[in-house]
Amino acid sequence: MAALTPGDPAFQPGFEQADTSVSAAVCLYGYYGDREPAGPRPSSPRAYARADAPPFLVAHGASDPLLPASSAASFADTLRTVSASPVVYAQLPAAQHSFDLFHSIRFEHVIDGIQAFTAWVLSARDHPRRLPPGQADHGAAM
Repeated sequence: MAALTPGDPAFQPGFEQADTSVSAAVCLYGYYGDREPAGPRPSSPRAYARADAPPFLVAHGASDPLLPASSAASFADTLRTVSASPVVYAQLPAAQHSFDLFHSIRFEHVIDGIQAFTAWVLSARDHPRRLPPGQADHGAAM
């Protein structure tokens, strides 16, 4: 939510003038639904998907009993439709909620993915025309 609402005074009372933008977001087994049934402002990050959103990496366990992976996949799809930045979604087979709580080979691979993603974000910041590995350049500037 914070990555999608930079500079929004409603989300930073007392710090309205502070720059709250981020270079990228890494989301592990997050909740993307509404936190409140109704209110003056939407409480779901999906409602704040925007064209100028930063790059996102969303990872979620396919066997998460607390938060369904379909919600994370839907959030990533929504963000992809509006954002000019890359949105990477990784659904981890057989992974539960809090899959990073204990060391595992699977989580080592997630760490490697996060490291590659953040390295690309830093590289793209320094060289704006670089695209993430495997993404074709169709002439659109990032």
